[in-house]
Amino acid sequence: MRVREILEEAPLKNYHYRLFMAAYIGWMFDAMNSGLISFVLKPLSAELGLTPSVVGLMLSSWLMGMLIGASLMGTLADRFGRKSIIVASLLLYSIPAGLCALTDRWEIITALRFLAGIGASSYMAVTSTLISECFPRRMRGKAVAFLESAWAFGWLLAAYLGLILAPTRGWRPVIMAGFTPIIAAIIFQLLVPESPRFLGRAGRLEEAADILVETALLPEERRTELEAEEVEARRLPIASLWSTAYRRRTLMLWIHWFCIVLAYWGIFLWAPYILVAERGLTLVRSLWYSLLMTVMQIPGYWSGALLIERVGRRRLLALYMALAGLGSLMFSMAHTPLEVLIWGSAISFFNLGAWGITYAYTPELYPTEMRATGAGWANSVGRIGGILGPYIAGVLIGLTGSTPLFILFALLHLISASAVTLLGVETKGVSID
Repeated sequence: MRVREILEEAPLKNYHYRLFMAAYIGWMFDAMNSGLISFVLKPLSAELGLTPSVVGLMLSSWLMGMLIGASLMGTLADRFGRKSIIVASLLLYSIPAGLCALTDRWEIITALRFLAGIGASSYMAVTSTLISECFPRRMRGKAVAFLESAWAFGWLLAAYLGLILAPTRGWRPVIMAGFTPIIAAIIFQLLVPESPRFLGRAGRLEEAADILVETALLPEERRTELEAEEVEARRLPIASLWSTAYRRRTLMLWIHWFCIVLAYWGIFLWAPYILVAERGLTLVRSLWYSLLMTVMQIPGYWSGALLIERVGRRRLLALYMALAGLGSLMFSMAHTPLEVLIWGSAISFFNLGAWGITYAYTPELYPTEMRATGAGWANSVGRIGGILGPYIAGVLIGLTGSTPLFILFALLHLISASAVTLLGVETKGVSID
């Protein structure tokens, strides 16, 4: 009897609910901190006298930090464990984000947001890995996909703080809410143990047994039956991502992550501007349309979570990306407000549903010794697209308007769907080791 066999066949226990709750809270705050500055840009830039180019640099600094964070911290998580890196990530994306409220210099805000971005992507990559490792095989995909739905609630929380508090109290109290995830770090430290699967594969069998007994996944009288895991190599180098066994998976993931992240940040950072300047909506109406499209992310996430264990990761991800591409193509031809709302909501539904499937699928494609490394590097490659997306969108809107831009977004979604279909493997119901 091995650790992975116990974890993959276990019934749901209080341990799983505690783990999911702690991860969900941290994920929601991650989204909140990512979005807070977007909703206070006007008062912030007015008070500090910032030009649009400086504002763009401040926004991009978070994504630049995300580019480094997932690959660096994911690699460290495969060496030192999941829990310590997750707690460090929570502190890293909260403390610098909150400190932005205490300075008057845009250079310091940019540097602090860069540090916070490192923690933000690190948290998502390593936490999705932990959930995949600890939940039973029959529902690990559903658990991670539901976890990703916390992003929508966090973004809505950021919108609430920005739109309700900023007009009366200014931008600083809103940004100071960035300190809140410190609470999530304390919750995680107190409620969540290290991944037993990681400990078992690292040769720390006694520690893994202690956690399994503590969490009621293994009766005390059976701990002596626990067998050591058979591991070919304790720590595989990053180059192993491109070894014969994993190169197709890595290529597929890197193409997909690049496309989905570029499309997401390119679409949703520019959506309010496009609705006003390109689709003729008033500013107030554009904000309401943006809010409605954001709300459509929630059923998108949940639909993916409910279908992932029935349809499978590969087929469902390809389908959702293709439908998001179709929505982008139709949006490029939309003219009436109703058409804009329908096709904008379709993009939001399927693109964000695909995000939930992506976070469930990614860590399942690598063994425990390199799982966080593989997930982290895929996440970081995606952040290159995240940095390019808003810039490309701005250039195309200035040159040709938004119609060619959304044709580009349609192509990116379809390229991803093709890569997943041709290079992906199905992991539904399969042992992730």
